[in-house]
Amino acid sequence: MMLAKEMTTDGTRRRHLGDEDLTAMTQLGTFAEYAVLAEESVIKIDESIPFEAASLVSCGVTTGWGSGTVGVGTQPGDAVVIVGTGGVGINAVQGARAAGANSVIAVDPVEFKRDTAKFFGATDTSPSIEEAIPMVQELTEGVMADRVVLTPGVLHAELLAPALMLTRKGGTCLMTAVPKFEVNMVPLLLVDMLQSCKQLKGLIYGGMNPRASMPILLSMYRNGHLKLDELVTRRYRLDQINDAIRDMRGGRNIRGIIEFD
Repeated sequence: MMLAKEMTTDGTRRRHLGDEDLTAMTQLGTFAEYAVLAEESVIKIDESIPFEAASLVSCGVTTGWGSGTVGVGTQPGDAVVIVGTGGVGINAVQGARAAGANSVIAVDPVEFKRDTAKFFGATDTSPSIEEAIPMVQELTEGVMADRVVLTPGVLHAELLAPALMLTRKGGTCLMTAVPKFEVNMVPLLLVDMLQSCKQLKGLIYGGMNPRASMPILLSMYRNGHLKLDELVTRRYRLDQINDAIRDMRGGRNIRGIIEFD
């Protein structure tokens, strides 16, 4: 049986503190200056791409972009609701707009994030999912949203019912945010899902293939078609990492960058 402290590739133990073996979640060394990686986990990027831009695309940008485009199936002319516009959701906003959505409604309780969402392509904003329901109803003349993407910091069970109320007949509601592991019972109006042919969908990484999508997104960035630099709200030194995490949890950043220099 493979222990959590071992590399999934060759069974060796590569992380230590003195004589103690250390674990690494999903084999990442996120806050390390160096990391031991399997070759298949590495994606080569063009030397002209700044590491800062590459770090953003490695997860949050790709997950959000994929969720707002291919993941939820956005088509030109769609009305799309993005619930939660932090580091992932804000990229779902710019992805949905790039995919041709006619209306992109950004939902977030933090005013700063709602204002930022407008810069990234949101046409309308709402401070809560409950207040978004009459707004979307008016914007779509009662049809409701073609696509709903759930990208809050944590996916709470009580978000699902109103999210499906935002979803039109035949529409898709996509779960990108991660719920707490103990959540296994959720309230749903099953008759509404059945009679309205709605789809509730879950995806990891926005349905994107990192080996294919990261070079494409970085090329879009280099050619001015993807906003990455504008995502960074604040930069921190490594010894300020706890401040960065507090700011993230407090909703004060879209993205914070840890600088090792």
